Amino acid sequence: MASRKDFAQKKNRSSGASRSRSSAPSKPAKAAPAPRRAPRALLLVTLVAVGGLGFGLYRLIGLQSAVTPEVRTQAASPAPKPAPAPAATAKTAPAPAADAETQRRFEFYDMLPKSEVEAPQVEAYKSTPRTAKLEHSYLLQAGSFRDPADAERMRARLLLAGLPNVTTSRVDGSNGTWYRVRSGPFTNRQELNKAENKMVKLSIQPMQIKQ
Repeated sequence: MASRKDFAQKKNRSSGASRSRSSAPSKPAKAAPAPRRAPRALLLVTLVAVGGLGFGLYRLIGLQSAVTPEVRTQAASPAPKPAPAPAATAKTAPAPAADAETQRRFEFYDMLPKSEVEAPQVEAYKSTPRTAKLEHSYLLQAGSFRDPADAERMRARLLLAGLPNVTTSRVDGSNGTWYRVRSGPFTNRQELNKAENKMVKLSIQPMQIKQ
């Protein structure tokens, strides 16, 4: 019986100890590790880039400073003056040549009156007025026909057109009988031209017959 009590007491002690351990405060968590530093390779690349940029700026400034003095020197240098033209030398003709030229002029003026040609006298043109009387009277023949009916038709056309003194005449010859249609006579140039124009408008080619 004593052994059982001792075991029960030990068990209770162990359970109490475990409770006391569980109720004890927990320890704080460990802090997060600090961030690592940038690697050395990245730092080296940055240094090289900065150095290259500085070298490029230095070269650019040097080129500009080298070009600017040269441009200023060219602008400051005066333009070359044109060379003076050589003075024209006066040409003097020899005396014998001048004498020969004078002699030829005298000979020309001496020959000029001898070479003149007298133009023939021409009478002034006298215009003939349209109303002037003709030296001869004229008839205008409109046509010559074998058939008297054709001659009468032509005579009627001329009368309707206003032509004066339209007549039809019969002519017997070795080549047969012909019937001629004529207008006139005309003793004035203006009347003759007027009658011709009327026949032309009728598609007739008149023939002038002098009396």
